[in-house]
Amino acid sequence: MSVCDLSAVRSILVVKLDEAGDFVMATPFLRALRAAAPQARILLAVREAVADLALTCRWVDGVVAPRPKEGGGIDFRGITPGGLALFAECYRAGFDLALVPRYDFDRHGATTLAANSRAKLVAGFSERVTPWKADGNQGFDRAYGLALTPPPGRHEVEQNAALLEALGAEADLGPLELTLTAEDRAEARRLLGAGDGPGHGLGDGRPLIAVAPGAASPRRAYPADRLAAVVSAVAGALGARVAVLGTAAERPAAAVLAALPGRTIDLTGATPLRVAAAAMAEAALAVAMDSAPAHLAAAAGVPVAVFSCHPIGGDPNHYHAPERFRPWTGGREERALVLRPEAAVPPCTVSCLAAEAHCIAAIDPADAARRILALAAATIGERG
Repeated sequence: MSVCDLSAVRSILVVKLDEAGDFVMATPFLRALRAAAPQARILLAVREAVADLALTCRWVDGVVAPRPKEGGGIDFRGITPGGLALFAECYRAGFDLALVPRYDFDRHGATTLAANSRAKLVAGFSERVTPWKADGNQGFDRAYGLALTPPPGRHEVEQNAALLEALGAEADLGPLELTLTAEDRAEARRLLGAGDGPGHGLGDGRPLIAVAPGAASPRRAYPADRLAAVVSAVAGALGARVAVLGTAAERPAAAVLAALPGRTIDLTGATPLRVAAAAMAEAALAVAMDSAPAHLAAAAGVPVAVFSCHPIGGDPNHYHAPERFRPWTGGREERALVLRPEAAVPPCTVSCLAAEAHCIAAIDPADAARRILALAAATIGERG
């Protein structure tokens, strides 16, 4: 028996204050929530850094971005038209339900916001699900009327589905999704020089490889010279051209890739998130780190190879683990490849904890190129 009748709730606040990749992985959750509560007004709170992706989400009625005010309290920015007014209206009446679909350590105050939303029920994941959450979020369970402790080592999409199931909703383990506008797609094609129509190339019939060399932590980024060797081998074998995506801070790595023979387009620092996703959608293949671009590619239905610092046999519940964060392909596992070290490089054990690229550097470039070409052979030309 569920603790909440979703078919009867009038207002729901979903607090998703984490990173862009986390938001993309939550899209099946939002889709299923809307299916379970079609009558409810669903408000979504995200960080401003993710607002570009959330703005076009078709499963919610409004999006706001909270930020701390000087001297205390929270200020809110409306992201969607009328989003702030709708949030204020629901807050004054009292939300029926506040949800925090964040399995691991809450570093951006999502639980605090949910606890202060005046919701009749606050539901999320217990502080006990990982050791670092127990340490960093001690006492957070007091905020929850429902604090889940699902089995560890499952994908984030599956953990979010468990939250819905606890509320009596049907789980959605289908594909990730992003809503891109015609303007997003046109701008991506302009930047890529691809003309007016999608062709997974740059207008000359050659396939396009989208490469994202950056990651949130240096330990999660495959060394740029080795990545360049991999991309060179793959692009040469496929007769492909390369587009490099990422933030302006990732330009040093992009510069190494830009030196590859043939035309390489450096789009680092040039694309908002949705335009980056639209550029990914133009590609025949994506190569990325364990970071947001890998999930943008998966949402676009593009075959994606991901370099991971997490060794084979490492802790499956770790915050680097592909078991939790591999690109989610909605049951089409052949469309995603995770490249990872055969074993942890001492002194690392259950995962890589070095300050710089360490365990990830043990991935052999020749083997990585061979496996990416096998992914391409199995998937290029077969989109959907």
